[in-house]
Amino acid sequence: MQFPYAEVEIESTGAVHDESQQRAAVELVAASRATDVLVLCHGWNNDIPQARRLYERLTDSLTAVRPAVPGAASRTLAVVGALWPSIRWSDEDEVAGGGAGVADEATTLAEAITTRIEDPVRATLLTALVPRLAESAEARREFLDTLRKQIPAVPVEPAPAGTAVDEDPPPRALLDGDPEEVFPAAGGPEFDAGLPVWPGGAAGLGPGGAAGLGPGGAAGLGPDGGAAWLGLDFGGVLRQARGLLNVTTYYTMKDRAGKVGAGGVATLLAGLARAAPAVRLHLAGHSFGARVLAAAAARHRGLHSCTLLQGAFSHHAFAANFNDRGDDGLFRPVLADRHLSGPMLITHTVNDRAVGLAYAAASRLARQVGAGLGDANDPYGGIGRNGALKTPEVAQPGVDLLEVGAGYRFQPGRVHNLKADRFVSSHGDVSGGEVAYALCCAICSQ
Repeated sequence: MQFPYAEVEIESTGAVHDESQQRAAVELVAASRATDVLVLCHGWNNDIPQARRLYERLTDSLTAVRPAVPGAASRTLAVVGALWPSIRWSDEDEVAGGGAGVADEATTLAEAITTRIEDPVRATLLTALVPRLAESAEARREFLDTLRKQIPAVPVEPAPAGTAVDEDPPPRALLDGDPEEVFPAAGGPEFDAGLPVWPGGAAGLGPGGAAGLGPGGAAGLGPDGGAAWLGLDFGGVLRQARGLLNVTTYYTMKDRAGKVGAGGVATLLAGLARAAPAVRLHLAGHSFGARVLAAAAARHRGLHSCTLLQGAFSHHAFAANFNDRGDDGLFRPVLADRHLSGPMLITHTVNDRAVGLAYAAASRLARQVGAGLGDANDPYGGIGRNGALKTPEVAQPGVDLLEVGAGYRFQPGRVHNLKADRFVSSHGDVSGGEVAYALCCAICSQ
């Protein structure tokens, strides 16, 4: 890396893992005499080397594009990488092409369980249930109950009207719904052709809301509630189980990202600000790392820019009155209370299948099924898919992510939704020159 660089590890609770790392980061910034400090935060990684590779790729791209950025020659940059125990919650290649065999589906699900369930005892139990999921209603119930133990507690009492609230809490069905309804609702959007929908009223049902269902809404069930379960084969049930695993891991990681951001990263920012008050602070995070930094920004005033790369959280997170009941998104204070003196950038694209997959499953589980699962009309749509919505500070008209050397006009305190379809091909494709150029323009903006 060609910039002065330090790392700070943060635990899942939000505590800084090693105080000496934070002191070293603060001392590096003070000694470097940098005009700007960029705090980077990774998302869906399993280990520190993966996070470091992302930081290296992105900073290499920053180095390459800096000559094309107006004002960059007069500014010097130091970088601090936040490292935290994230979980790989959805794989780029999980969109099934329809040709995978049952053995492949079983192997994929077993590998996903091993990757995403941190408790080895719980992972072993879930893996042992996989062969019985299609034939046994009891196995499906046990599988779902085991996953539910991963989900953070949800407040019982609703927040007072007109406050900043969690804009996408876990759907009630995921927490306590009947497994025989929850499983069919958990498939991703790519499984629409063979996916049953909720009995009694969800979009896509025939006359009377029960097309294709027998008496009692359970056509095709075998003696144990399985066998020809809702007309799906074993592979279909396994894909639904994987959808449940994805959405459960999403809510686990969402909670953890909030703790890491509001705790360790906010503490780091405060330390940097005290040690070098004249230095401008910038944030850039990918996936769940974008949520980490949004949580940190909500706790820390005095930031210059914030760049969210394919954020894996709600498109209403910065919204005002997102539900027409006066409630604001959880991170609304970042904008409403003017924590930023410069711009916020948000890359978003229809190519981000990972964000779309998790949110489509959540939408189904919440019975919000519509024609555009995961899009701007879906209450469970993601910011990495659609940008920030219902947010007054969004600059209009919107703009695409541009090629290196193009002229951006980023405005202080405004949100710039950058449609990235041309240059971001997937959830993890966030370190190219065009992304780095936009980020560098934000860092150098007035």
